[in-house]
Amino acid sequence: MGTSLIALLAVASSGYSIQSRTLLTGPVNAPQTSVILNQQIVGDGKVRLISRTVNPDKSLSYAEEVYTTRGTPISSTQEGFWSNRWNRFTTAYAAKLAKQDINGEVTSCEKPAKFFENPTVAWFWKIKPKVGESVVVNFLAQNVIHVFQIRFTYENDETLTLAGKTLRLHRVKEEPLSAKGVFSVYWYDDFGMIAKRYHKTTTNEYGYELTAWR
Repeated sequence: MGTSLIALLAVASSGYSIQSRTLLTGPVNAPQTSVILNQQIVGDGKVRLISRTVNPDKSLSYAEEVYTTRGTPISSTQEGFWSNRWNRFTTAYAAKLAKQDINGEVTSCEKPAKFFENPTVAWFWKIKPKVGESVVVNFLAQNVIHVFQIRFTYENDETLTLAGKTLRLHRVKEEPLSAKGVFSVYWYDDFGMIAKRYHKTTTNEYGYELTAWR
């Protein structure tokens, strides 16, 4: 039985699914390596995407995005220590606007939740896009009222060996429309979980990949 069928049966039979993946940004125990735990929780008509990162300085960063299973955003939270302070950003999406709390300062963006709908949160675990399928999604920056766009393109499937398993993965390219020469490539498993990422800017490149299964 294929992993995609198992994923669909698990969600359909129980109405609830929890997936966890651990990834590393570099060699184990290297000074600059971060450890990332990603979780996907599907239930009650919602998708929760949770990420916890242990940074090289041993500080902990946290992020959570909540969507409907159609990809309409409900809320997002990001916490972590950077710029010499502890930061907490939250966004609540509603029918007519998105309200942000940026380190205690509350502001709002006059755009409805559907404006930020992201169908790619359902890719592979719920719906299988066609190879070459592309969609442009609006995003609201977490630390400032600013809307930007990212193009997602399902490029193809690829077989990789990660964490001791040979996997057939789905390769998706993400390109911010406002930043030339900047892009990410993600490899997703059949549950829609990240198994590998490569990111390139105009001056740097980095990535991370799966190191352990739950």
